[in-house]
Order: sequence, then C-alpha cells, then structure tokens
Amino acid sequence: MGFMRIAAAGIALCIGASAAQAQGAPPSNTPQGGAERQRGMRGGMRAALFEGITLTQAQQKQVDAIYSKYSEERRALRPDGRGSDRPDDATRSKMRDLQQRQNAEVRAILSAEQQVVFDKNVAERQRRIDQRGATRT
Repeated sequence: MGFMRIAAAGIALCIGASAAQAQGAPPSNTPQGGAERQRGMRGGMRAALFEGITLTQAQQKQVDAIYSKYSEERRALRPDGRGSDRPDDATRSKMRDLQQRQNAEVRAILSAEQQVVFDKNVAERQRRIDQRGATRT
C-alpha cells in the first residue's frame, strides 16, 4: 500500500512539472533580482555585464534609468520597433555607438572595483560577439 502512494505521488510530481514546463514557467534556479530580472535575450546580456558585481539600490535605480533611456533610442532605430529584420550597416553602427555610450554611463556610476569587473565582462561579451560573427561568415 505504501508503494502505491509513493508511486502515485511520483507520477503526480512528474505531471505537475511537465505542465509547468509547458506553460513556460522559469526554471527554479533562475535568478530573480537586480540586473537578472530583465526579460529575454537582452536581459541575459545585461546580467552578463554585471556578473560578479553587487549594485547598491541607488546604483540599480541609475542603471535601470540608463537602460530605459537607451532602450527607447535603440527602439527608434528599428523600422518596426521590434527588430525582427537584421539592421543594415549604418543602423548597426548607430546601435554599436548607443551601446558604447550606454556602457560608459553605466561605468561612471560604478566604484573603481566594480569598474574592473565590468570592463572584464564587457570585453568577454565583445569576444563572444566577435566569435559569433566569425562563424557566420
């Protein structure tokens, strides 16, 4: 009788997990705070830039404001506002410039120790972008 209860509980657990996964529930190990709470691929990139950096609440508010400002500018560069098409070279150049200005503004609010880690993360991200670009050509 005890075996049947355990088996039934195991089956119910599997069904519940499958339903949660089908509904798009985030994995339980997904970070849920600060820079990590951003959604989508851009949020992943943002979280990677702040890997190893703990922001104060004041810094987090400033970073959020900077990202919001540049998000609007970036959206204005895309014809449909979403970026479903690949941008042309001129637009890509403008977007790169926006990214550099955004990083400079964010870097300015960080402490000297945080800047060292941020610079390393920016360089790593650029290395990955360059590597991905090399495999596409």
